[in-house]
Amino acid sequence: MFEAKAAKKLTFEAIAKELGRAEVAVAAMFYGQARASEEDIDKLSRLLEVDHAKLAQELAGFPDRGRTIDMPPKEPLIYRLFEIVQNYGYAYKAVINEKCEN
Repeated sequence: MFEAKAAKKLTFEAIAKELGRAEVAVAAMFYGQARASEEDIDKLSRLLEVDHAKLAQELAGFPDRGRTIDMPPKEPLIYRLFEIVQNYGYAYKAVINEKCEN
């Protein structure tokens, strides 16, 4: 999928618009961290010109979350995001719960 994305010079934002999804959700699909719906697979197959069956096999399974990186993360940006959640996770949760009335 990454090769097809690069060959067509598409951004995650452009793909997201075609799918009617958020760009982070689309990127998560590409990295196997989110499951794609059948509609997503259909649209991606046409947009990227990738075999539907191949995409379905890659994208319709169970997402792989949390095992894709070493802990602690080595990539600087991912490490900083990890650090934010580690240090401020409960504070963010409390504020979000208040705002969403959870």
